[in-house]
Amino acid sequence: MPRFYFDVRTPSGVVCLDHEGLDCADASAALMEARHGARFVTPEEGAGNPLFSGYRFTVADEAHRFLFTVPFTELEPDGAAAPAPSAGRTQSKRARHLS
Repeated sequence: MPRFYFDVRTPSGVVCLDHEGLDCADASAALMEARHGARFVTPEEGAGNPLFSGYRFTVADEAHRFLFTVPFTELEPDGAAAPAPSAGRTQSKRARHLS
């Protein structure tokens, strides 16, 4: 299964690099992961927290080629066709990348 990387970018351009990535079936599955907060930020946090208002995921493939961007303000609730769990890190480990 291919691995995708979900870097976090801030409005000022500061980047929190995703060094571990997540295994996803394909780019569509990676897009779904990004739309659901890549398992460490909820839609409410993304849309309601002023700190996150300009944050976005930039998603890259296994070769670290840029694929697409998903703003935190456009995250979808988990009930909206949430992605199936895939191999990769846990929520708590991902959350530490933003600390």
